[in-house]
Amino acid sequence: MYACICKAVTVDQVHAAIDSGADSIEAVGAMTRAGTDCSCCHDHLEDILEARCGSCPLAALAS
Repeated sequence: MYACICKAVTVDQVHAAIDSGADSIEAVGAMTRAGTDCSCCHDHLEDILEARCGSCPLAALAS
């Protein structure tokens, strides 16, 4: 499944970026290019970050 259609980035690629230290949409974008075009996937990327990264700053803000 794609997390970002514009850049053809899959959810698995986003998971790998998070597992490698990406802790924000900007960091995921830097590693995968997801969310760097039209930004329509930012909500989805936030959801993935919150679900995958309990200790990330974004996840801490959601708690």
